Amino acid sequence: MAKPVKKTPAPRLNIYLPDPAIRRQVKTAAAEQDQSVSEYCLRAITTQLIRDGQRPPEGKSPLKAAVAAARRFQAQAFGGRVFSVSSAELIREAREDRSAS
Repeated sequence: MAKPVKKTPAPRLNIYLPDPAIRRQVKTAAAEQDQSVSEYCLRAITTQLIRDGQRPPEGKSPLKAAVAAARRFQAQAFGGRVFSVSSAELIREAREDRSAS
């Protein structure tokens, strides 16, 4: 007889609310939309992560999201400045140095 497959429990996230009224509002809003509190909160959290640029919108390629994040970082870190040296040249020099050692 085959062993039963163990189901991995879903990851949990506990949050503490400063006001019991917020909990009631979340439960009410979830019920009005015929969702569980977990489904409602997951949707709210996912929406905020997309707004914050921490998660790609549904249907958007993870690669495109990674490229967009890299471009945001580059603009923030380098302020539009561009390296005067080619990255290919730097790699070639590093390989030559490594071969010489």
